[in-house]
Amino acid sequence: MKRLEQLNELIKEELSKIILRDFDMPEGSLLTITHVDTTDNKISARVFITVLEATAGDEERTLEELSRKTYGIQKSLNRALRIRPVPKIMFAIDKEEKRRERIEALLADISVENKPSKK
Repeated sequence: MKRLEQLNELIKEELSKIILRDFDMPEGSLLTITHVDTTDNKISARVFITVLEATAGDEERTLEELSRKTYGIQKSLNRALRIRPVPKIMFAIDKEEKRRERIEALLADISVENKPSKK
């Protein structure tokens, strides 16, 4: 595994722990960090999230809340990682994950429609 990929995985793991410990999610919602994309110079990292089982607007509210708490989350990440400098994190919604979910739902509908009926 390349060094940058290892760093992305390490940031993802540590952020997952920090968010699980310090961040309150709405009842029935599940925040998932889908992947981390660190720049080649390791100065910044974009953290892609998705909110599962979310009601309309939960994902945007969660992103806003994470953005408001980025400073505290960054401080915790700085303490947890033994590298310097720690990339500056920015959160973003993973649009690709939403597309995958939509495609899976469409494929499931198609397979149900094409199932032969029992007589």
